Amino acid sequence: MRIGIAQMRTRAGDFDGTARRMAEASRRAAEEGVDLLAFPAATLAGVAPVSLSDREGFLLDLIECLMGVIDDLACPCLVPLLVDTGDAVLPEALLIDGEDIRPVRFAARLEAMSARGADEGVVDALPEIAFRGARLGVAFTYEDLNAYDDYEYNVDVIVFLSGYGFAIDDPSSALGSSITEGRFLSDAETTGAWIVGVGSLGCYATQVFCGSSFVLAPWGELAAQSPSFEDDLLVYDVDPSAEGPLAEPVTPEVYDGTLMLWGALGAGLSSLVADAGSDGACVVVTCDLAHMLLAVLAVDALGPTNVGAVVACGAGAEKDAAVLDLVRSLRLDEGSVERVDVGGTADPAAAGDLLEARLAAMARATGRVPLGARDKTARAVEERASSLSAARIEPFADVYRSDVLALAGMRNTISPLLPLSLFTDLGPLMLDELVSAAESPQAHLDFVDSVLTRFVEWELPVSDIVAELGHADDVVAVVSRLHDLEAVRGRTALAPTVSSRTLDEARLPVGLAWRDRARDASERLASRLGEFAGEQDGDKGADAARPGADGGAARPREGEVRDLMGYLRDFSAGGAFSSIGGSRGSGRDDRHDGTPPSSSELWNGPFSEN
Repeated sequence: MRIGIAQMRTRAGDFDGTARRMAEASRRAAEEGVDLLAFPAATLAGVAPVSLSDREGFLLDLIECLMGVIDDLACPCLVPLLVDTGDAVLPEALLIDGEDIRPVRFAARLEAMSARGADEGVVDALPEIAFRGARLGVAFTYEDLNAYDDYEYNVDVIVFLSGYGFAIDDPSSALGSSITEGRFLSDAETTGAWIVGVGSLGCYATQVFCGSSFVLAPWGELAAQSPSFEDDLLVYDVDPSAEGPLAEPVTPEVYDGTLMLWGALGAGLSSLVADAGSDGACVVVTCDLAHMLLAVLAVDALGPTNVGAVVACGAGAEKDAAVLDLVRSLRLDEGSVERVDVGGTADPAAAGDLLEARLAAMARATGRVPLGARDKTARAVEERASSLSAARIEPFADVYRSDVLALAGMRNTISPLLPLSLFTDLGPLMLDELVSAAESPQAHLDFVDSVLTRFVEWELPVSDIVAELGHADDVVAVVSRLHDLEAVRGRTALAPTVSSRTLDEARLPVGLAWRDRARDASERLASRLGEFAGEQDGDKGADAARPGADGGAARPREGEVRDLMGYLRDFSAGGAFSSIGGSRGSGRDDRHDGTPPSSSELWNGPFSEN
């Protein structure tokens, strides 16, 4: 079976333009004898549902678009879309072969219900489709891939229509670029099937998709791969009876997460600027690493003629020379550069306000989008030094500062634009009171970011973080600061989503006075619930209510307490108090399955899936 992948950059909901491109891709595929052409998950509808008020109109136009596309396709195609079930929005795909149109996920469920009996309820079955001499499976999520791994599905080829945007903490999200680091080699080995990874391309609802579609043989050789961040039509002959090795395998890339992150930030920035109705951006350039790196990113993503700069001068001869050298090296248009003297401003916060005000004025005069340099670490635990912010897009808002440093080092290996002094003099981190003992500023920063990653992305409790990293007081201080700043943090400006969980997704209750602390094993939830539930009746009258020692209100009956704690223990041990829909540890229901926690997990809600 000859399989094609139409890796293409689109805009969600641009039905007319996307339909024309899909028809053209199918004609090119037909000329190459493709038996099945797969389009990426985000091609037509993106990866996020529209608002409830827009849903009816969006669905009607999507149906009209599909009717036109069906008539124009020149070869059999697999066309993904989002389906609103009322309770949730689920990914689906139409297998279109001439006049035969099959919703693969829905059809699989109907067939499973028919085989088991309709009275047994809905069955979450996966597709097994006989098509062009092969048994075809279709997966939309990591959970689907897990099901193909765990259960005896009879498939020769699994088409993975990935809906996961790139995340620095999830190598699998980079698809073909991270074959050696991701999950797909294991999927191929476990299922004995060809894995066809279909990658979306571009920025959808702030999630960045890197493309890098691939075809992987069942025995683990990479058969074909599309480039990252580029449109491509990938065609490959899949032989279900082959046992390997391949005549001409592709050598897998050495995965470079930092390089991929730089590409994702650039792609996200250019897309968000275009979505804002502009073709350019403007930045503040000061002699600190984040602002300098932001200027470099803006030029890489948009081109030097589309970037304006407010340059801070008067901070000293060496610093002034550094920022002016960077502006010249980036070849910014002289007419797009404004120098602002901040030397007479003694208060750094006031100087920052002045620069932000000039940035807003430049944006207003030029129609360009103002950018900000705050990173994820700053948003999490640092109070903003300047009270003003003109930024409409903050490209580093989902990137920890230690990763910003890694990006700067990587970019300097391409061309040495950034002064080396910035890598050794990190400046005031504004975290000194959070970490009591650090060997160096770099170690200080790495520790803070390690705590934040485990708390925000992995959703580990403080006790598990301490068990792994030690320094209990420091861990508690970092997590407490994250809580303390929730009320003043606010939501970020637009930013490319490049992690498995953003700070906005991890919002904490405002005004919560309680703070967690490190607990030893005997104090953990499972241990305490076991103690309560295992207590023996010590009083024949335990079932009778009795007054408190002070003669006040009656205490709950001890038998009822033991029963309640027993239920809590059993639910906790059985996973019913894990994240609704499944445990993070399984990686089956999350947007990404980066490095999940391996130790005890706390529940997010008090209801089992029943």
